[in-house]
Amino acid sequence: ALGVPVIATESPRGVGDPSLGAFAEVLAQSDCVLLLEKRLDFTLKFGNAPTFKADARFMQIDSEANELNRSQNALGSRLEMALQADLSSSMDALLHAAQSVPTKPQDASWLPWVNEAIAYRPNTWSTATSKTPNHAHPGRAMLALQAILDSHPDSVLVIDGGEIGQWAQACLHAPNRVINGVAGSIGAALPFATAAAFTKPGVPVVAVMGDGTFGFHSSELDTAVRYQLPFIGVVGNDACWNAEYQIQIREYGQERAKGCELLPSRYDQVALAFGGAGELVTDALDVLPAAQRLQAKGLPAILNILIEGLPAPNLKRS
Repeated sequence: ALGVPVIATESPRGVGDPSLGAFAEVLAQSDCVLLLEKRLDFTLKFGNAPTFKADARFMQIDSEANELNRSQNALGSRLEMALQADLSSSMDALLHAAQSVPTKPQDASWLPWVNEAIAYRPNTWSTATSKTPNHAHPGRAMLALQAILDSHPDSVLVIDGGEIGQWAQACLHAPNRVINGVAGSIGAALPFATAAAFTKPGVPVVAVMGDGTFGFHSSELDTAVRYQLPFIGVVGNDACWNAEYQIQIREYGQERAKGCELLPSRYDQVALAFGGAGELVTDALDVLPAAQRLQAKGLPAILNILIEGLPAPNLKRS
């Protein structure tokens, strides 16, 4: 009603969530931020610069007095309003009040500009190639899966894992989207996919996960086969605990990265052993045809994609 952007933070990467595109760029230029039942926590860098301007002002509505006190201690005079109230009723009151506001914000370009930043993705991803032979670029591989999700108006996208999960969040969207949340826990992709297939029969379910993630609950393929619950589990296989590997490289240097290696295992054959379907792909051009073949089989399936082990995308337009 006021032309003010509304953003949900749902990722452990916070404002760096790749699904938010280049949003961090415009957030850093905000004059005032309203927190609605949103903690001033690590996902917002605790309100500090350079994530926010040093003089950025905050307002907060929260049902917990402790959260308001925590924000007051962190922000001091920058917290201009702190209101303890229920979120639902507060939103109703705000919407009602907005209807009586006679004018829009003076800068009518702000909302489109923020939306443009969120929508930003590099054009190069659609043609990107891997520097590792017989491996796909993770961004290009993920983009190829969008056609499966677009094939039904109620499709389900499950996103799990570390770096591959971030690539999926940047590249894929669906009417129903389940990710691993602010805590960043991994391993639930196969149970989530099984539950989604049970809840929405006949709807395409795509669950993206890493090769490390697959190992947590791979036996749930047995459950999905027994109950005839079809989905496509997409394993981004870089033979590595890549999220931890990237942290070790960043903190200690590549020569001190230890204990992160995995084998390029045939997770597609694991699915076959359980009575499901599976295919191995080493080229991004083969991702969509393989996914379509698996979808046509109507079984719980694993699409095992050998990918280059790249860090998660950090989207900047400049």
